[in-house]
Amino acid sequence: MIDRRRHNLRSDLEALKKKAEGVFEPRKHRSGAPPDGPRQPAAPGTGVGDEATGWDTPAGMKKPGRAPLHQPFVPGRRPPGTLDDLVTGEEVAAGGESFYRVLKEAELVWERTATFFPEYLEALSNPFTPGEGVLRPLRILTETVPEEICYLDIETTGLRMCPLFLVGLMYPSGGKLVIDQLMARDYTEEAAVLRFLGGVLTRFTVLVTFNGLTFDIPFIMDRIKYSGLELSLPAHHVDLLTVARRTIGDRTPNHRLQTLERFVLNRKRIGDVPGSEIPGVYHEFVRTGDAGDIAGVIHHNRLDLVSMLQLVTLFLSGRG
Repeated sequence: MIDRRRHNLRSDLEALKKKAEGVFEPRKHRSGAPPDGPRQPAAPGTGVGDEATGWDTPAGMKKPGRAPLHQPFVPGRRPPGTLDDLVTGEEVAAGGESFYRVLKEAELVWERTATFFPEYLEALSNPFTPGEGVLRPLRILTETVPEEICYLDIETTGLRMCPLFLVGLMYPSGGKLVIDQLMARDYTEEAAVLRFLGGVLTRFTVLVTFNGLTFDIPFIMDRIKYSGLELSLPAHHVDLLTVARRTIGDRTPNHRLQTLERFVLNRKRIGDVPGSEIPGVYHEFVRTGDAGDIAGVIHHNRLDLVSMLQLVTLFLSGRG
């Protein structure tokens, strides 16, 4: 029974890959191979590589020589290259299969982490009445050791019954805030990502997501079932979308994460990959091996995680 399930899974994934190859035609101005000679550094805010921030400066501040604040995402604009060239990570084995793991200190993703991470820890230890009213769901965070709190955000190839390809995790480790991303480099590596994820989540008591009750967690569990695996979730789950709706109300046009970044965290992204474009970007990466745009998706995932933690800080400190 297990062998047949694995055979069916691989057959389905191969069929999906062939379907993607038929949908996403080659772009004439791109190549799956790295360019000859040294690669030029990415422009600020493009989200390429490990150092770009992808955000503009706070309102009222100007940075000389900076590109226009509102740069749309244009496929193929980022420098091309392989995944190893553009995103520092390592191949990790799980259950006889492998995937790509990107483990990085959050301070190297965004330099201001050195400031807001201590503020987050202070808000956890000295919260603004989290046991009352709309902030009640955050109370469990104040009662849990920070090292047992994990932030999670996923990127997928569609909305339902489609593989996921990236699981982003963020948690304190060794006194630092780290971002731990598990990536399937093609459709067949999804099971390895899920298997490894199950082992990582056993270390945590609380999971924090944004719309995770409706999307991320049901999606993960569907993929776990489809892959014939098992996964135990942390005992507690805090969905920040629910908290944001109750706390912010109609003070923002909507409660999407990037809307809250702009109106509550006072910043907006530059050249970010829109969520609607992410499945196509991944299919293109699988087909060509060119990681130029998928590097932007990886950074998009990092920014989501960082913003979630900052929202928790504002809510717990009474400034949200």
